[in-house]
Amino acid sequence: MGTAAIYMALIEAFPIKWLYYHYFIRKPVNWSIFIGVLLWTTFIFYQSNEFPTWAIAPIIISGFALILTYRMHQSRAFPAVFFPKLSEDPEELPLNDNMEMAVIEYEGITKCYPLDYVIHHHIINDHFKDRIVALTYCAMCRSIIPFDVTEIGPLFVGSFKNANMIVADKKTKTFFQQATFKSIIGPLHPYELTMKPFQILSWSEVKKTIANPQVVKVSEQDFKDFELPIPGIWEKIIASESTPGLSAKNRDKTFPSRTHVIGIIDNSIKDKVVYLKKEVLSKKIVENKENGFILIGAGKTVNAFNNSLNSQKLEIKLEGEELLDSKSSTKWNVRGKYISGDIKEDLEPIAISDEYWFSWIKFHDKSRLIRL
Repeated sequence: MGTAAIYMALIEAFPIKWLYYHYFIRKPVNWSIFIGVLLWTTFIFYQSNEFPTWAIAPIIISGFALILTYRMHQSRAFPAVFFPKLSEDPEELPLNDNMEMAVIEYEGITKCYPLDYVIHHHIINDHFKDRIVALTYCAMCRSIIPFDVTEIGPLFVGSFKNANMIVADKKTKTFFQQATFKSIIGPLHPYELTMKPFQILSWSEVKKTIANPQVVKVSEQDFKDFELPIPGIWEKIIASESTPGLSAKNRDKTFPSRTHVIGIIDNSIKDKVVYLKKEVLSKKIVENKENGFILIGAGKTVNAFNNSLNSQKLEIKLEGEELLDSKSSTKWNVRGKYISGDIKEDLEPIAISDEYWFSWIKFHDKSRLIRL
């Protein structure tokens, strides 16, 4: 009972319902066992006027199980953050130029979150005026998705299944599969989370393109090496083809498990398509005429935009660190923000997922792979 949250998540045969109900019963059951053992031992002591030494083992075992009940659960291993403080001076933060940041622009507010910080918590809940956004990051499959959770409230890590994080809302404890946005079980089921477009940029790109960026307040301690509850096991996992929670027989082996891909998840794009990230970065600009979007590879990151504005088709090319429409001579920065030219509007971002192949194809099995 104390460790079931781990082994039931890693063994596919266990149904998700078991994980869900275990979340609710694990503490009261183990507390009942522990208190029951103590009362039973006390009763025997008063009956015989002698402490039963053979009861020491059951007391220790039930006490240890109670500790595991609290410590060996995903919600404890990856504690969600609720409304973090922002730094008053981002330049003083321990950030290096190559550090990747999740940049969310919503309700006229732009906030930045270092991914090396987010990975330790898996979920960062934050305010954007009167809206609440939960930035979710599954370390196992590298899927990074922000959700507008204003209607249901903040999220926390509920569990883990098929090598992907399960998130839950604090109010009703409904379980959602992060990769699909859809509820699995709970009072809100059926329900689908609303994703918000975002971008991944390096810290150097953030500084160049955002004046006075709002960055979550972090310290050196927030950037310690990521580890699972069992020390050393994370390095072994990422160095192998292992995908805990998803067996090899159920894993697509077209590419190595941790091949980086760029999947299109924006609701405005009807076709689910996916690209190999290294091919996009090599091309720098990839146009999808069929679905009307472009992918921009800059440095180590990829972002996407609609390839038209006001029904006017664009012919975008990369000119240094800027985007240029060769038809109108309009320029934008890598965030798609207007710099100069005739089209005095920002580019419209398209939501993508920069994640691993094994996870993408598991949850988007009907998507089409486009090779460049």
